[in-house]
Amino acid sequence: MHENKRLTPAPKGKSKKPRVSNQVKLDAKNPIPFDFTGTSFSYLHNSPYLPFLPPNDNYGQMLLEARLLSVTNNACIGTKKDYCAGQGFEDAEGNPFDKPIIDWLSCLNRRNESATACSRDIFEDFFTYGNCPVEVVRFSAMGKKYLYVYPHSFLEWRLGKPDKNDICTYAVQSKLFLRQNAISADAIKEAKKLPIYNPLNTDKQNWQADEKDKTVQRTLIWYKNRVTGFPYYGLPSNVASMIYQLLEYNGARYNLDNFDNNMVVASILALKGNLSTEEANKIAKQIITQHTGNGKRGRTVVVASEEGIDGSDFHKLDTKTDGSYTEADDKWTQKIILANEWDAILAGIISPSTLGKGANFITKILEIKLNSVIKPAQTKLLEAVWNDVFKMAEDWMGLKFSNYKIQYKNAVDISGLTDVDITPAVQVNEVRKAKGLTEDKAMKGVYMKSKSDSTQNKGGEDVPV
Repeated sequence: MHENKRLTPAPKGKSKKPRVSNQVKLDAKNPIPFDFTGTSFSYLHNSPYLPFLPPNDNYGQMLLEARLLSVTNNACIGTKKDYCAGQGFEDAEGNPFDKPIIDWLSCLNRRNESATACSRDIFEDFFTYGNCPVEVVRFSAMGKKYLYVYPHSFLEWRLGKPDKNDICTYAVQSKLFLRQNAISADAIKEAKKLPIYNPLNTDKQNWQADEKDKTVQRTLIWYKNRVTGFPYYGLPSNVASMIYQLLEYNGARYNLDNFDNNMVVASILALKGNLSTEEANKIAKQIITQHTGNGKRGRTVVVASEEGIDGSDFHKLDTKTDGSYTEADDKWTQKIILANEWDAILAGIISPSTLGKGANFITKILEIKLNSVIKPAQTKLLEAVWNDVFKMAEDWMGLKFSNYKIQYKNAVDISGLTDVDITPAVQVNEVRKAKGLTEDKAMKGVYMKSKSDSTQNKGGEDVPV
């Protein structure tokens, strides 16, 4: 059994200060640092951990930087997490939750975060880094039992060294992994490691008592996106588009540089003659002053000499810049959206051609992504995280989650989905709720009528139908 103790600084004079790499560099030829030569380990307070990824342990910062620099990737992750989190949890059979369960789901931790807010945090880290550590804390106070759930930033956590069965049984947390320039001594002292929850382990193996308060116990659920070739850490689906994310930023940076250094001249009038060094420097400074800055594009440059003029030439310049960045930007956007397994419409990118296809086209895309991306992501999170959390809450607090078949409640307008007329299967109040209206008590349990149910006028016997 592994050792479950809060990390403490090593004794003075016996070991060096805890160190982590602070180098962040992206090789355009190798956007993912593959390393199959062996497993790499580093140490924090004498606790070995796995870098993400070897050898520099800086890939998390690169993923975050690439996301923040790419408008498209940031929009994809932001909209995906909201769609996947939906409107929280519900019972698949329509049974309302008991009040104790509703109260607990509305506030899961000391941050006053609801279950829906926690789901958003988990999905965001999952789509950004491919990993999300979720800490669960249980304790008793004043005769009442509590269970808190804390989704943490992956940047502060690393998996521990695998055991002899090649399984990571604990994870290490420290502010040092954030690679900030200034970190307080208290932040370093608060570094800790927690056991990774496994339903097959005993309760004693899964939970660790807090060093300061033995009545407080903690465990960690490590949620990751499994990718072949990476047995320990997960990777986000959009990792294949990392280069295009950086190219999208570089394209915008290229245009910004043109505005900041916009020495674009329409023509040059060259008056031939001999120029001294001082006179050439003076003319150069004058050109820079007159042709850089806002409102100074497209002017004619006149160059003259006081030492004699043999002749003059007039050169007209083409001020149109190369449009390759503009043309390539659309291709980069498409590849980023494809890598995210998403759609431009759901990311908020609507083109004139899309609007011309009508509302049915948009709702059909929503239905496809609902079944191929949103629901699978929700099911995976339920199976990997929430089902274990609900069982912990039932065992510790007595909340009867086993009486319900829990699923996510999607914030999707059901009235426009599918090619089949689902009107007879939809209640009036369901439609009102989807449209943001209050429920009508008089219409409780009343189903909509299909358009085909309406009475149609038919001809007489001598009129062909």
